Amino acid sequence: MNLAAAAAALALAAAAPFSELGRAAGRRRLDHASRALAAAAGVLLLVAAVRPAARPAAVLAFVAAAVFPRGLPCLAAAAAAAVAAVRPAPEAAPASIGAWMLVAALALGLAAAALQDMAETSGSAPKKLAAPRAAAVSGALVVLTLMLVDGGHILHWGYGLGAGATRLELPGAALVLGLALLVTLAGSLSMGAHLLARSPDGSRASRMGQSLLVLGAGLGALGVAVVAGQGLSRNEAALAAGAVDVAAMLIAVGVLGLALIRLLAASPAGEAAGVRALSGGERVLRLGAAAAMLAAATAGVESWQAEGTYVTAALAEAASVALLGLVAVQPTRLRLARTALFVVALLALLARGG
Repeated sequence: MNLAAAAAALALAAAAPFSELGRAAGRRRLDHASRALAAAAGVLLLVAAVRPAARPAAVLAFVAAAVFPRGLPCLAAAAAAAVAAVRPAPEAAPASIGAWMLVAALALGLAAAALQDMAETSGSAPKKLAAPRAAAVSGALVVLTLMLVDGGHILHWGYGLGAGATRLELPGAALVLGLALLVTLAGSLSMGAHLLARSPDGSRASRMGQSLLVLGAGLGALGVAVVAGQGLSRNEAALAAGAVDVAAMLIAVGVLGLALIRLLAASPAGEAAGVRALSGGERVLRLGAAAAMLAAATAGVESWQAEGTYVTAALAEAASVALLGLVAVQPTRLRLARTALFVVALLALLARGG
């Protein structure tokens, strides 16, 4: 793995949300941070320019830093940098390679920035519907991408890198990505129902769709991280073979993340639409649910290290409790009963673990 390209990919992945947050909140400091990260990533990619994918990635990074700063070019550059990080340089490359690719990368960066700008400023729909529509479409993009990568094996709860004798099966990643597909599909359908019904802002369908899309984006990002981590630790050749699939998932999840930032920024607390501020107890409950998800992830890592598999009783119990936590934070009826069930499940989990 090329460390310079890997560091560039991480910097660009951070630059994308910084750019979107800076524009949504009107904070130039975040926008400047995004530009600085993209520029630093471009320099790192120049160091790794011996790898073919690093050259267009560097062009995309400099476009995001200096020409037309937007999140979408940063995501494209991050995906290309990730491919460059895991795919080794060819032993003998033609001397003429690179010129047309660099020009094409410049065109891609400008077109991606223009596409994002037009999607945000399009007057074909009411402004209040633009952000939910973008979130629903981005969720559909994630679903479609997950259905297509690895030949559709995720639909059968399987995922792997490479092919033939060198194929690396990743059952843990398949579970996470499969859950991301289902949750994101449910969120997109819920948001689509909100749009088709022309429900008022803050309706139950809108809130549920937003929550599910946020969860789907988190699961998708976790799945990409699990695939990359397992591939690096077990078989880098298989990861190189499946690098394009990983890059596609990174872009799709990143696009959903950018759309969610815009959606959340368009729904400030306290508006007459009915979106209410969270109470202190609700904030603590959400932190508890997040801690339960972190506990489930930790149980999975420890199960793999100890037994070489994710299929263990400890992970099943921790994941069940984490799901109850996600149920508890949903803005639906019987909140007290759902919270009590979550607390009881946590107590039972700790009692069994002790």
